[in-house]
Amino acid sequence: SRGSFLSGRYSYKSAMQHGVILDNKPQCLGLDYTILPGYLKELGYETHAFGKWHLGYCRDECTPTHRGFDSFSGGFSGEGEFYEHTTATGGYYDWHLGTEVDYDAIGKHSEDLIGYYVNKTLDEYDQSSPLFMYVAFHNVHSPLDPKPEFLALYDDLDVTDDRKKYLGLVSGMDYIIGGIVDKIKEIGIYENTYILFSSDNGGDVGEGDNSPHRGGKSTLWEGGCKANSWTHSPLLGASGVENNGLMHVTDWLPTIVDLAGGSVPASDGLDGFVQTDMVINNGDSARTTMIYNIDRESDIGQPKFGEMACR
Repeated sequence: SRGSFLSGRYSYKSAMQHGVILDNKPQCLGLDYTILPGYLKELGYETHAFGKWHLGYCRDECTPTHRGFDSFSGGFSGEGEFYEHTTATGGYYDWHLGTEVDYDAIGKHSEDLIGYYVNKTLDEYDQSSPLFMYVAFHNVHSPLDPKPEFLALYDDLDVTDDRKKYLGLVSGMDYIIGGIVDKIKEIGIYENTYILFSSDNGGDVGEGDNSPHRGGKSTLWEGGCKANSWTHSPLLGASGVENNGLMHVTDWLPTIVDLAGGSVPASDGLDGFVQTDMVINNGDSARTTMIYNIDRESDIGQPKFGEMACR
C-alpha cells in the first residue's frame, strides 16, 4: 500500500504485489519511477519523510533521500522493536538519519522519535518554499509495545491484552499527531495546510476491529482493504461530511500533486485518479473501478498469497 501511495501505481504493475520486502531481500520499489516527493520537488517543495520506509534499502539509491526526500528519520524495514529498533526478521538495528545509522535512538519509543523530528523540522522551516511531510508511524504494527501511560488508559477495558496494547499504540499515535498539529498552528502555517490521514490496511484479526467487514490485514476482503482516512484543513470547501465514493490509495499521488498546483503527465502511466473534488468539496469520485490485487504466486499459501480481486 505504501508503494502504491508513493508511486501512484497498482502493486501488481510495480512488482509490489507479493508479500513484503524482507530485511535480507535485494529488492526495492522500482528506481525508474518518479515517486510523490519527486513530483513535489519539481513544484519547489521541501520534502521530508519520517518513520517507516519499507520500500527497500538494498542500496543507497533505494532509500528516501535518494528518492526525492530532503531528509529522512526512521527505519528502513517493515517492523521492529519500538524502543530498541531491531528488525523482526533479522534482528538488525534500524534507525537512520538519511542513510546514516542513528544509535542515539536506542531506548526511545518510535512515536516519540517521529514527533521529535517532525517538530524539529517545523521549527527549522523558514517558510520560503512550500512544505510536504510524509509521516509514517510504526504504530500500530506488531510487536505491540505501547508506552505505559497510553496502555494504562485501557486498564479497565474487558478485552484481551493484545487489544489493550493495540489501543495504547493508537492513543500514542493520536497524541503525537495532536502535537504536530499544535506545532503547525504555533508557527503560523495551519490556515494554509492540508492534513491528510490514512491507514495502510485493515487491522490484524485479534488486534484490530474491522467489523462489520469480513477479514483483516493480508486478505483482499473489505476488512483487509477498506482503510480509515480523512482530510482536515481550513481550506476545505466542505467539512464535517462523510463521503462514500470509491478512492484507491494510488489516487493520493495525483490528488496531492493537484493540490500543490501541478499535474502528472499522462505519459507517466499512473493508475491513480485526481480526486480533489471528492477530497476537498465532498464531490463525486472520479473512479468507478479498481484492482485490489493480482497475485498469481500461491506457493506460500492462501489466503495471504495467490489472490486476485477487482471491483
